[in-house]
Amino acid sequence: MFQEIKDAVSTKEAASFYGLKIGRGGMACCPFHNDKHPSMKVDKRFHCFGCGADGDVINFVQQMFNLDAKQAAFKLIDDFRLNIDTKRKESRHEKNQRIRLQKERERKERIRVAYAEELQQFRLKMAEIYRTLHDWELDYEPTKEQWDIGNIDERYICAINNKDPVDCILEILDFGEDSEIYEEYKHREETITSYERKITTAERRAGERSGERASSDRGPERVVGKERQR
Repeated sequence: MFQEIKDAVSTKEAASFYGLKIGRGGMACCPFHNDKHPSMKVDKRFHCFGCGADGDVINFVQQMFNLDAKQAAFKLIDDFRLNIDTKRKESRHEKNQRIRLQKERERKERIRVAYAEELQQFRLKMAEIYRTLHDWELDYEPTKEQWDIGNIDERYICAINNKDPVDCILEILDFGEDSEIYEEYKHREETITSYERKITTAERRAGERSGERASSDRGPERVVGKERQR
């Protein structure tokens, strides 16, 4: 009975039916915690990247209305007027087929959960990179005098060149279509490495320039000191 319900109604259909507003890419504000920005992905199943709520359409209705699994199943049957026989017993063949399909679903679920976790880690890392670039843009913005003489901090240059592309990636991860999200996910390691390298390079160059200026400032003092010794 449960499987027939899950085959007939997706979590996205049920969530929409019960009043959840679902935006582009299947993202919605999670109804299971105080969610101010969409953090729940809703499709055949649901997963919240904020509180970790996860499951199928029956689990969703359970949590939404504080029901047990059987009550949630009957609610879906009633609300969606599903033609499902709730009393028929399954045959041996049906039981074997159900077990086989259940094992296959469990295998796919393990893959899906691993994907969701890796995707969340990717998003967190890109958000961290974005915050660094955002802070650099504010902290190292050149004064008019620095603009005039071309004394611009490498970290500011890095920020203005890379903040918008990183923001675009985050926008896709939050609101993009599944195919767009997966395309970013496939290249996550090289994407993270690329931006981390740019940040490290900017920090190193800024440090080198700072050291050069400090050395230049101390240079005349050392010369004077040697002249005095002679």
